[in-house]
Amino acid sequence: MKPQTSKTGKLRTILTGRKIRYGSNAVVLTIAVVAIVLMVNVLAGRHSRKLDLTKDRFYTLSDATYEFLRRLDQRVKITAFFPEDDAMGDVVRDLLREYTRISPKIEVEFVDPDKMPSVAKQYDITAYGTSVVEAGLKSRKVMEYELLDYETTGDMANFSGEQAFTRALVSLFTEETRQIYFSTGHDERNLTGDYLQTKAFLEGEGYVTGTVNLATEGRVPEDAAVLVIAGPRRDFTQEEADAVRTYLEEGGKVTVALDPSGQKGDLANLKGILETWGIGVNDDLVVDPGSHYFLDMAGLIPKIRLHPMTEKLITKDLSTFLPRSRSLYYVGEGTIQGITVEPILETTDKAWGETDFTDEAVFDPKTDIEGPLTLAYAASMQDSASVLIAVGNASFLDNDIVTFQGNIDFFMNAVGWMVGKEDSISIRAKAPSFEQVYLSDRQAKSVFYGTVMVIPVCFALLGVGVWVRRRNL
Repeated sequence: MKPQTSKTGKLRTILTGRKIRYGSNAVVLTIAVVAIVLMVNVLAGRHSRKLDLTKDRFYTLSDATYEFLRRLDQRVKITAFFPEDDAMGDVVRDLLREYTRISPKIEVEFVDPDKMPSVAKQYDITAYGTSVVEAGLKSRKVMEYELLDYETTGDMANFSGEQAFTRALVSLFTEETRQIYFSTGHDERNLTGDYLQTKAFLEGEGYVTGTVNLATEGRVPEDAAVLVIAGPRRDFTQEEADAVRTYLEEGGKVTVALDPSGQKGDLANLKGILETWGIGVNDDLVVDPGSHYFLDMAGLIPKIRLHPMTEKLITKDLSTFLPRSRSLYYVGEGTIQGITVEPILETTDKAWGETDFTDEAVFDPKTDIEGPLTLAYAASMQDSASVLIAVGNASFLDNDIVTFQGNIDFFMNAVGWMVGKEDSISIRAKAPSFEQVYLSDRQAKSVFYGTVMVIPVCFALLGVGVWVRRRNL
């Protein structure tokens, strides 16, 4: 019996020894840590959060997109066609991951058109980088060129993917469609060429765009929500001008954008329409030493006057850029009673309207027009829905200019104000910023020795301490 008692005592001693106790504690602690990590991962998966520390919150969706996605109650599928290892595809993947994180209603699928040509054919994909946004029976394509915005210098690309995808989503859920017509037949801006990006912005917010030749149609179409006359180089005929007048008298909305032509007395019939609404057009080229883009004094950065269509621009501190503009002026009530004419864009008091296009741009008080000058007016008729907006510049909506700060916002807000739609989505393109850190010689040495020597040595000493302590247990 003693040997058995001796064995039992030894076993009890082993089981109650310090090594077993410390070992058991270590096992329990390890299990607890693993359980906590698993629990944190489960909670993080269900309630994901992220912290964007970039300077301009490059990886954070705008408030407009966030609110739209939170209200989304219908399933949406986004199919993106990018080749494998495509750099833009990776950026789009990260962006759409944020969409799905906010709204469980959004499903995203990436397809390599080279590996799955049948799927590409099914969606009628003709170019890499095309994404198809579907909701029910409606669909909208987002082309790769819509994902990039170029500054006016042409050498800096900003990422506008959020803008493109959110506008596509909004267009799918816009029940009421409004038709925006652009006039043709007078060498105006081409809607599918010069104004291709403007067209994409309009359609992205649910508008339907089209063109109309008044000479062949004889009148402005009945379904026209807005008629845009952009940069004509040849005048309207009297019959065409009368058609525009009739449209305005019947509650129509018209935007007229005129570039300087260098010819005195040009576009007489078109100017006549504006004059009946109290707006005159000068035959000049505006130069403003007080506010311009870099060294180009004819590239104007005008002052923005407070108006319902400009309120958001002022709040967001967005500027507009008008290259090569002509000035406008108020001629009085015109021939129509009850019209209110309000200036929207103005120059500084240092500006002038150059009327001699053959000589150097130097102010001549005898022939030139002294500033400050008005570059845009908004005219509305009392007790009527009729609205007329006149801008002394048409190139501010050109493809390489339209995304400059507030240019597209100004136009979209103007259209929204005219048709009574003031909830347009305004999302700025984002540029990745690269901040350089310059270290002194002393700072560089501190970083080197700290990371290469001090930190590794500290970890080594900590490891030795743990080993010695375990040896003494």
